[in-house]
Order: sequence, then C-alpha cells, then structure tokens
Amino acid sequence: MLSRHSKAMAILMLSIAVAAGGLVLTRHVIAVAGEADAERLNRSILDYIAQKNPQAPIRAFQRFPEALVAEAQKSNLDHCLVLAQAEVESEFHQDAVGAAGEIGLFQILPSTAAIMEPVVGPFKRPVGVKAVRDAKSDAKSDAKSDAKSARDLGDLADPVVSTKFAMAYLRDIMTRRSNVRDALTEYNGGPAGRHPHYYRMVMGTYVEILERSELRCRFRETPKPSPVLTTLLTRA
Repeated sequence: MLSRHSKAMAILMLSIAVAAGGLVLTRHVIAVAGEADAERLNRSILDYIAQKNPQAPIRAFQRFPEALVAEAQKSNLDHCLVLAQAEVESEFHQDAVGAAGEIGLFQILPSTAAIMEPVVGPFKRPVGVKAVRDAKSDAKSDAKSDAKSARDLGDLADPVVSTKFAMAYLRDIMTRRSNVRDALTEYNGGPAGRHPHYYRMVMGTYVEILERSELRCRFRETPKPSPVLTTLLTRA
C-alpha cells in the first residue's frame, strides 16, 4: 500500500498534470479563436474592396488583409486608416498607374521604392510603364493585354508588395514628421503635398470606414460635433 506521503505526492502530480493539460487546452482554444477572428476580419476587408471596386480581381488581394494589418501595426496606425489611404490612392485598382509613373495600390514611384529596398527588400522593376498607361486608357483592352500590363508593372502591382513599400516609406516620413497629417501630406508629394485636399480625402474616407464594425477598426467611435461647431460650420 502507498504511504500517506506517496499518496499526497501522487495527488499533487495528478493535479499538476490536469492543470497543465487545461492550460494547454486553453491556449489552443484561444489560438483557434484568434485565427477564426483574423479570418473573419480578412474576409470583411476583401468584401469591402469588392464593394468599392467590383472589378477588383479578389485573387490578387487574397494576402493583402494580413499585410495591411501587420504593416499598420508596425507603423502604429489603425489598419482602417491605411485602408482608407489605399482607397484614396487607387480606388483599389492594384494595377493603377499615375500620371507621374506611380504604380499600384498605394501609388508608389519605382524610384521611391528603390530607396526603401534596404528596408523592405528587392523588387522587380516595371518595364514600359508609359506603354502600360496608354494601354489602360483603352477601355477595349482584352484580358490578354491586361495580363501583360500587370507583368510589365513588376512587383509594385502586387497589393502586398505595394503595402510593404508604402508603409515603410510612411514610417520613414514619420521619423521626421510629428503628426499623421504632415506625414500623409509628405507621402502625397513632398512637404507641401501635391493635392491640397489629400489629408481631408483620406480622413473623410477613414471616417466612413469607421462606421463599419466588421472591419474592426482600432478607433470605432467618432466624436460628435458640438452644437456650437455645427452652427459655425453651417454658417460658413
């Protein structure tokens, strides 16, 4: 027969085993729940993109939600603000080409991306960007031409690559700029910016996105304007 000491030790060891097993199970449940939650957020982001740009090839955006959230966290920004910036920049056209040769979801210049290569890593350069821009202006371009255009645009036409370079560039700006407004303005085209209402456009889109609870924005509730402020804005 077991002594009292042996029985006590056996009970203690059994209790520890049960507690450890429970801890492992709890961690597993939390991990599974976290993965499910992240998957729901990813689907919500893709649904939002599809609503805003019904022609968006969702397959091209499959890995974008994870990159969006991760890069926003690195930048200490709400992922919904970054989503709003992408919408203002390209209306979720991953193959968009700007007048100055900006490419992709966040409209990055290849020369700017080249500066950020030591931070983000190498990327495939675009080829024949002007020709691609001309081809995009032709509404009758067939699917084969579109596919070729995407290849010509290089890696910056990939939403994930565009997001990584854009956020790396924005983080670099934020080391010199004390607030998001100045940082976004410089991102748009130097200290003075290129578009006079760029910041307002991004923030206006951001406020609209905040209304969508399924996007799990960091800052959901927006302050209501005071009656005095509302009166002043109305009179203005």
